[in-house]
Amino acid sequence: MADYLLAYAKERNLTCYEDQAGKKNGSDTGNIIISYAGGGDTLFMSHMDTARSTAQLNHVLLDDRITSDGQTVLGVDDRVGITCLLTALDLLIDQNISSAGFTMVFTICEESTLAGSTHFEIMPEIKQAFAFDSSHRPGIFICKAPGAKYFDIQVKGKAAHSGIAPEDGINALQLAAKAISDLPLGRIDEESTMNIGPFSSSGATNVIPFSVNMTGEIRSATEGRVEELEQMVQRHFDAVLEGTGATYGYRSDWDFHPYSFDNRSGIWQRLEQAIHAAGMTPRGLPSFGGSDANILNGKGIPTINLGTGAQNPHSNDEFILYEDLINTTKIALELMRHEK
Repeated sequence: MADYLLAYAKERNLTCYEDQAGKKNGSDTGNIIISYAGGGDTLFMSHMDTARSTAQLNHVLLDDRITSDGQTVLGVDDRVGITCLLTALDLLIDQNISSAGFTMVFTICEESTLAGSTHFEIMPEIKQAFAFDSSHRPGIFICKAPGAKYFDIQVKGKAAHSGIAPEDGINALQLAAKAISDLPLGRIDEESTMNIGPFSSSGATNVIPFSVNMTGEIRSATEGRVEELEQMVQRHFDAVLEGTGATYGYRSDWDFHPYSFDNRSGIWQRLEQAIHAAGMTPRGLPSFGGSDANILNGKGIPTINLGTGAQNPHSNDEFILYEDLINTTKIALELMRHEK
């Protein structure tokens, strides 16, 4: 994908380079950055990776849509975003449409760690950004998204022979399981969720489990609410382990920060104008997912994630309507032709 983008830019004599994000993340490529007419103050972004491999992909062109043959993903997330941005740029060039210039970044690892946007060094000229990466239909955009903090917990008990002297041990696995079973998980309130995924213990069947590791996440609309729930988790483990002789370690960090825009913000108004000009009705919606837009907002660059019409993402039933490919491209073109 990176090679394709580099060749695309070279064929059109556009300024293009690969950054160091891949080396920092251990990936086989970095982000690909393409600038047009000096780069401007606006950034457009999509990500190169897909949730699953498209190596054996067979496209099926139906009357109204593109699908795979059902054996693999189509790669709509986020090849649709890339397709529409490149097509809009071609139209801009071919039709000699006036533009104040802009920059495009195609990121790595959005599906796994958001490492591409995390390690992307934003040019000082960039004032706002538009990510083309939402599965909503064109005209819909994400005006509010949660922040997420991951946490690692290690419960430590005491090993003992489970047959000869089980009473000498402290069963870390049993205590950790009890703590999780009593912990509120799933949807905590209208704007908050919590989950624990990986959970592991090691040792032989004749040894009282003495150590357990688990990893989870907390999402909410505000940083304050995430931190409140984080404190609740720690208080809960304090209470469950009190008097048992077991201890625990807790470590956490932000995966991504929350963001929110209203219709008075400049980026919202610019996007509304572009969607109207493209013949659609703009509508801002909240989302519970994280994306590259969260990372850029966390870096102080106002960024909104736009709907591309990439439907049923991550499944073998993915598809994109031709209508949505066209309409997303129209919106991108209207944003690119913006003049200062």
